[in-house]
Amino acid sequence: MEKEQTKNQQEKNQQENQKKSQKLQWHPAFCSALRLELLEDAENLEFTDEFQLTEKPLQIDCTVVKVKRDCKIKNEIGKIFRKHNIFEYKSPKDELNIDTFYKAVAYACLYKVLPNHVDEIPAEEITITLIRDRKPVKMMHELEKSGYGYKKEAAGIYYVSGVMFPVQIIVSSELDVDMHVQLKALTDRLEESLLRQYLLKVSAFSEREKNLADVVLQVIVNSNMEKVQKWKGSERIMCEALRVLMADELNEERMEGQREGLIRAYASLVQDGIITVETGAEKAGMSVDDFTKEMKQAGYVIPAV
Repeated sequence: MEKEQTKNQQEKNQQENQKKSQKLQWHPAFCSALRLELLEDAENLEFTDEFQLTEKPLQIDCTVVKVKRDCKIKNEIGKIFRKHNIFEYKSPKDELNIDTFYKAVAYACLYKVLPNHVDEIPAEEITITLIRDRKPVKMMHELEKSGYGYKKEAAGIYYVSGVMFPVQIIVSSELDVDMHVQLKALTDRLEESLLRQYLLKVSAFSEREKNLADVVLQVIVNSNMEKVQKWKGSERIMCEALRVLMADELNEERMEGQREGLIRAYASLVQDGIITVETGAEKAGMSVDDFTKEMKQAGYVIPAV
């Protein structure tokens, strides 16, 4: 009876974990990816996530403000930037349509009139960036029908003309992978080569930057879980991801003779079904029995075989 209750509880916990993984936090991941994307220009930019426009729940996904008006942004996404730059992001499952376009323009208008003094933020100092993984073909067609024009400025970057604010549409799947791997990797159509390139880029980051990358990586992996699990050598890929993101942490723990963080990390991969219990135990330097015991004590669920 007790064994059956334990099994039922484990199944319940596993279902809850699956539900949690389904509720992917695309927007926080995008804001983190955007900071990493513009890392080279970080000293000249100020980021605000979910900028509150009104007292009611009306907010911009992200604003990027240039600290110095005349500074030049190196990243080609920032070529269009003025002083105040508004970002509207759509996850791979959300639609970027003509109403999104007009909503972004409306948000820019509200943003312009927010300060206490008249024309404190000039309209010519505001830009709008709409970004999504797939190209919004229907929206771009609707823009043309409405009298707006657009041109391809660079791979994955389209400028819209005829609007009261400078507007660009970013199609992240079309971006150059060497220049924009942070945004390009934020997709539910991940390729193994792209993940490897993302991890290679992350390996050179500082601790603070790796914290941002961790937010992005969690969404990337969870949104492509089935594919990642099927890839040949996926265990090695995910263990490498773990090693990259936790390198500094693990070094400190080794010096202190502690392995708790390492065990938790591999236990999480086992619970998500990315690696086996045997692989987790081996990577943690433990016997399967000891590793399993540690997992259970820490509250992790071991998937049924």
